Amino acid sequence: MAPQALAVATAAAAYAATVKICRRGKRLLLRFVAVHAEARIHRARLEAEFYRNRYRLRTKNDDDLPIVR
Repeated sequence: MAPQALAVATAAAAYAATVKICRRGKRLLLRFVAVHAEARIHRARLEAEFYRNRYRLRTKNDDDLPIVR
């Protein structure tokens, strides 16, 4: 194989590998975004169920919530 043809083949292979890596990265990023959005939805539902949308969960414990009278 001529050096020029080898360089073109190598460049094409490098481009194909880069595209494949970018696709995987994009898929991973989209999965992360979807999981994060789902977690926010679940958290909002829990807040609505537990506190009737009066409070927002900000810490890991609920000791700092004011007492409603």
